[in-house]
Amino acid sequence: MKFSLITACLNSEKSIQRTIDSVLSQKYEYIEHIFVDGGSSDSTLDIVQRYIELVEKNHLNIKIKIINQKEKTGITGAWNLALREITGDIIHILNSDDWYEPETLSTIAKTFTRYPDAGIIYAPAYFHTGEGNKFIRYCRPLIFFPFLMPLAHPSTFARTSVFKKVGVFDENYSISADYDFVYRCYKNGINFMKISNPLVNMTLGGTANSNRDIARKETLKVALKRSSFPLFPYAAYWIRKLFKR
Repeated sequence: MKFSLITACLNSEKSIQRTIDSVLSQKYEYIEHIFVDGGSSDSTLDIVQRYIELVEKNHLNIKIKIINQKEKTGITGAWNLALREITGDIIHILNSDDWYEPETLSTIAKTFTRYPDAGIIYAPAYFHTGEGNKFIRYCRPLIFFPFLMPLAHPSTFARTSVFKKVGVFDENYSISADYDFVYRCYKNGINFMKISNPLVNMTLGGTANSNRDIARKETLKVALKRSSFPLFPYAAYWIRKLFKR
């Protein structure tokens, strides 16, 4: 079972080494790591190049590819660029400020092997708020889809066959494309399998957290498109707006 990891990056020199180190720490072979760079002007690509040299020097079974994102299609477009190049069985979006727990990939591989009908495996995630503080972002029941994103997308792993069935990320959404994708999977009958332990770390303060108004509007648009009950998405939108979430 081969993993295809997708890392979108843009001037990520402060965090991308931690992302890379977490991949190198995995006790798992058969990894393909695709970086999509949006035009970094700092040392991001130098760090990735050192990663390539380290893998080659130590004969590690990690295949690394760098894609130059020439068009300004944002992070959603970056993910889709990488999806055209992947050759693995399991796809994971590991962005440049995310990092794995030590046994993440082996745990996911064992779970997919044990449950061959599962199309998506998801788990809680550690959310880091800065200054060493973190909390667990637990997953909510899937019936919450009309209200909100019930999963932590950073710790959601999908078989390649899922993307072939439901399509890639919708580039009309700059922030909520992950919500749209997993909601589509849910509506299309993809089997979800939950793991109870957190597998991935994420630092808060990214695009979604700093653009709450856009995120709320996109989430509403996705939910109205997918839900059979428009009242639920509207109620969720106004509650989030009231509490500035």
